[in-house]
Amino acid sequence: MKKFLRAALALALLAGVWWWLLRHADLGGMAERIAELPAWAWAAAGLGLMAGHLMRALRLRAEWRHLGDPGLPACLRMVLVHNAAVLLIPLRAGEGAYVWMVTRQWGVGWAAAAASLLRWRLQDLLVLCAAALLLLMPWTLAGRLLALIALLLLAANALPPLWPWLARKSGLAADGAQRRVLLRELWRGTGASVALWSLKIIANGGLIGALAGLPLEAALRAGLGGELGGAQPLQPPAGLGAYEAGVWLAARLPVDRAPELVAAALAVHAFSLCIALAAAALARVAIPPSAGSGPAGAGASAARRQ
Repeated sequence: MKKFLRAALALALLAGVWWWLLRHADLGGMAERIAELPAWAWAAAGLGLMAGHLMRALRLRAEWRHLGDPGLPACLRMVLVHNAAVLLIPLRAGEGAYVWMVTRQWGVGWAAAAASLLRWRLQDLLVLCAAALLLLMPWTLAGRLLALIALLLLAANALPPLWPWLARKSGLAADGAQRRVLLRELWRGTGASVALWSLKIIANGGLIGALAGLPLEAALRAGLGGELGGAQPLQPPAGLGAYEAGVWLAARLPVDRAPELVAAALAVHAFSLCIALAAAALARVAIPPSAGSGPAGAGASAARRQ
């Protein structure tokens, strides 16, 4: 019953948001602006989005390299398929695809795989919060920078004791040795997280700004707002509706600008979805899941114990 109610609530939210979107979007005018935008702008945005996925693949490769290098193509295949699962399965239930693929294809223990996914999501949350302080807070630049420094200091002092407790409560670390390993690896991959979210915000925000005629800061706010809307736990498939609502709220434009901004958000959301799903489909066909040596043998046994 609880799962049914969650699904019903997600569908109701989707229907309500889409009713609002279709009432306010200037789709006819947006078709003209899409045709006027040069091909190089779309290509640059697409390359930026793919570069973000490459950052994810590099982070995944570094995560398991100590067990045997799985190879960059295999890692890229995995992150693209995992991303497609997150997009297509509602309520972000597709997150579990990562744990399933890592344990099934590479023989990594489920606890180690789940711990790495949880750690990455904590890093992503920290990066998005930092971006929100820089772009969304209505303060002076100096005030936003001070708030960012305060956030980083808080994270540096609060996350090390919080992370072992969270891992223990989640059943991911049963003894002190495992908790020490998890603590040592807490910040691994943070640089890739900063790079991938920056690329995604710039690529999508730049397109939204070009289509809706926004200044740079408003365009970046809109790009970040879409990512924050799409990161909410109560999600319809592909974040449809939540992404557009996030763009509109973050851009902070007058109400009379809603038709062009909402239409731009719809166009950019459709573009990024096409890039992500097409790349995942191509990776599944072109790259075998066993590409690279993979974390196997004695390394896999060690991962299972974690």
